[in-house]
Amino acid sequence: MMAAGLANITAGFGRALRSWAQRRQGTDPLEVELHTRRIYILPTRAGMLFAMITFVMLLGAMNYNNNLGFALTFLLAAVAIVSINQCHYNLAGLRVAALGAEPVFVGDKFQFQFALHNARDGKRWQIRLNWDGQDEAQYVDVPATGQQIIALSLAAEQRGLQRAPRLRVSTRFPLGLLQSWAWLNLELTGLAYPRPAERAFGAAAGSLTQAGANTSGEDDYAGMRQWRPGDSPRRIAWKAFARTGQRLVHEYSGAGAPVWIDWSSEPDRNTEQRIAKLARRILNAETSGCEFGLRIPGVEVAPAQGPGQRHRCLQALALVGAPAKVAA
Repeated sequence: MMAAGLANITAGFGRALRSWAQRRQGTDPLEVELHTRRIYILPTRAGMLFAMITFVMLLGAMNYNNNLGFALTFLLAAVAIVSINQCHYNLAGLRVAALGAEPVFVGDKFQFQFALHNARDGKRWQIRLNWDGQDEAQYVDVPATGQQIIALSLAAEQRGLQRAPRLRVSTRFPLGLLQSWAWLNLELTGLAYPRPAERAFGAAAGSLTQAGANTSGEDDYAGMRQWRPGDSPRRIAWKAFARTGQRLVHEYSGAGAPVWIDWSSEPDRNTEQRIAKLARRILNAETSGCEFGLRIPGVEVAPAQGPGQRHRCLQALALVGAPAKVAA
């Protein structure tokens, strides 16, 4: 119980310290130089044990008036004092530039890339990067007058724009007795596409028989739309009508004609499931190589083809009513 209480107190103190540092520093741009004023330094557990052993040695040398004991104690103390300067110096002046991350689907992981620039003639050793509150970290040595690229992963938890947590840059060089670190509160976001449905829907889903329609010719199935007077009863989606009560009709596009992926063509009333189905149709359309466009409430993406069109359509779907996620 006592150990658990001590752990809670320590965790609470750590959160308070991080909150104070964030208020003190504010928000950082995407490229930051670590000035000495924003670098913190404290002894590690090994450092505190080292200090305790050194103090006991000093007491022993004083008790027995042993000159060799004094010499060894002062030598160890001098090494510790020099390591304080070296540990702090290893971070001071380092420039960190955020390079962003490619969009991923919900459930996958962003790979946020950072460039570490070292303008000094000496190498910087054992630079550690990790997100606030996460133990997973990456280590890198930055060459003299050079730079090093490093990537940190972050789970994409929901569709839309996801704000990255604060970044912690730290080092325990040279002896591991002390740790110096700096917090970077970057305006850094990643785009998470909606997770596509497992089934193939709509355009490029396969043959017309697979799409569930009985028609002839070389037309491609383009999904469903609202019923209009004059539509053939054979094209009414009776299964969807029985399930949802909406009168929808199957729509087909002629060879070479652009395919429209329409919000109203999906009868599912669950917004997230509808978005997942539309995302699957976008992927199918891009794979087939046809021109396709997207119509969703408030947004229309003109027909085009290729990876760029795929990104524009998935981005529009990702941002449907999805506010940016801000990490605590």
